[in-house]
Amino acid sequence: MKNIFLGLLILLSCFYNAQNSGKTAIYILGTVHEPSTILNPQSLFDILEKIKPDVILQELDTEQMKDFMKESMSKNSNEVSAAILYLNKYPKTLNLPFEFEGRNQYRKDNGMVPVDNLTIKLMDSLYQKKALNPTNTIIFEKYMEANNALSDFSKTDIKTLNSLSFEQVNRYRQFVQHHEVPKISNSEDIFAHRFVTKPNGEKISYRDGYQLWCNFWDLRNNTMALNVIKQANQYKGKKIVILTGVQHKYYLKELLDKYQDGNYKVIEYFK
Repeated sequence: MKNIFLGLLILLSCFYNAQNSGKTAIYILGTVHEPSTILNPQSLFDILEKIKPDVILQELDTEQMKDFMKESMSKNSNEVSAAILYLNKYPKTLNLPFEFEGRNQYRKDNGMVPVDNLTIKLMDSLYQKKALNPTNTIIFEKYMEANNALSDFSKTDIKTLNSLSFEQVNRYRQFVQHHEVPKISNSEDIFAHRFVTKPNGEKISYRDGYQLWCNFWDLRNNTMALNVIKQANQYKGKKIVILTGVQHKYYLKELLDKYQDGNYKVIEYFK
């Protein structure tokens, strides 16, 4: 009986391995972009060394990837510097982009930048002067509290920043920033009467520009997730590491689960 049970376990193990062996393994590493006590290029390289990916996906677009090996790219980037160290040791590794194409220019062309920062500064000024209506005051206080919670996490370590606890706090903060804060600019008249000029010469109000910026958060993350899935299917059965800012990790995980096509599995490195 014992031998039969053992045989069944072996068969089940073989079946499980057969079912999963052809799937692409995806590791999402939430990073901080600039070297600090939390993360530096060497410590990120050490993580890559342990995973040994066949493919590294960078939070960059194809134009930015053209300058990947330049000092200007690696100087203040944990991801670029660590990837260069890894590519020098394992030159057959693929190093590819997965970002929304033309992200920075897209935001400028549509007036999202510098409206994003200008809008928040104006909200803060109105809040300090007690000039926001009661409902909007509560929303802005929720936003500040969420930011403070994130700030507390920023003093921890990279493992904590990749934890479920951080994901919960970050998810809430991003919800408030992109879905609650726009209620302030959409309801206070002053935001409809402050403008910036887009590169094409057209003017856009703080109200419209900030709403576009908030909408872009969803568009950008969806685009990145679909780009990851495309690469997972192209390099099926390989090991892929996604290097992305920690604030994107929860969203990418949710979208990869939502769009799951059976060809990949997401593996948590930090446990």
